[in-house]
Amino acid sequence: MIPPRQNRRGDFHHTPTADEQKRIKDLKRLLPEGTYYTITEKSRNNVNCREGNREQLGLSDLPNGQWYYTYDNLIKGMAELMEFANEGDENTKKLEIAAFLANIAQETGAKVTGDPFGSPGCFIQEGAGGQAPKFKAWHDCAFGGCNKTRPFDCPRWPDNLCPDDEVGYFGRGPHQLTHDYNYKAFGKGMAGADGDEDKYLKNPDLLTTEFTTGIAGSIWFWGHADWSTGRTIPFKPSAHDVAVGKWEPTPEDVACGRIKANFGVIINIINGGLECGPGAGNPGAAKKRVEYLEAIAEEMDITIPDGFLDDCSSQQNFSQCPSY
Repeated sequence: MIPPRQNRRGDFHHTPTADEQKRIKDLKRLLPEGTYYTITEKSRNNVNCREGNREQLGLSDLPNGQWYYTYDNLIKGMAELMEFANEGDENTKKLEIAAFLANIAQETGAKVTGDPFGSPGCFIQEGAGGQAPKFKAWHDCAFGGCNKTRPFDCPRWPDNLCPDDEVGYFGRGPHQLTHDYNYKAFGKGMAGADGDEDKYLKNPDLLTTEFTTGIAGSIWFWGHADWSTGRTIPFKPSAHDVAVGKWEPTPEDVACGRIKANFGVIINIINGGLECGPGAGNPGAAKKRVEYLEAIAEEMDITIPDGFLDDCSSQQNFSQCPSY
């Protein structure tokens, strides 16, 4: 087990080995196995929930809910990082889990018709591993190049693809960790004092093949704030700080429509460029995230605070309008 270390600027910390079992026990109490099975009923045994490149990566031929998104794997991935669902009162902890699952449903869920939960726990990779025969998404170099050739001039290859034996930094894991800088930051955040900080930059497919790594990657992203050089506040906060009410909007945030810590700000952090604000390309996705949260919260017996259910339609996204 990697020893705990201080991550930069308030990111999540590793759970000390001595505290792991307590964390697992607490998380299982907050999200009982039967409740998780109800929420994932339409994805867990769904034969459509498999990756197109599973043979190339040596993945199981079983539905992903039976080997990747199992209850124990999810709990272990959550327990890897100390602060997740571990701050605030009982309702706040459960609300954070529900908000995380609602976003998983939108990002990688099966979205089976009639399922109010969005069928979370289905796909692992963007485009489910791409389309045969090229598996284009898997080899797409548009998210920061390719894992062996760095730096990489992406447009020089046909269809923006990496060479055959290289892969790009497209979305992987429950929340689709994307872009080379996030893979690098994740490696830095997860590495111990003597660890390889470029481990996932060099082999991003580990988030697909190693379920605890992929799930932990999404938990890490949930607790990761984006900072710009020389600034004393983040470009955008972490979803965790918003979920537990630790985030306070700046005057710039208020001017951008982000007036309080709510689910809309979390959506904005995850995919604001497409889903938030006037003129958003896919505002319906944000509304679906809210619907999934409502259903999951009801199943988990959570009281949703007044004003928390927001679809970010009145918020400008952080790229257009940062917090400073």
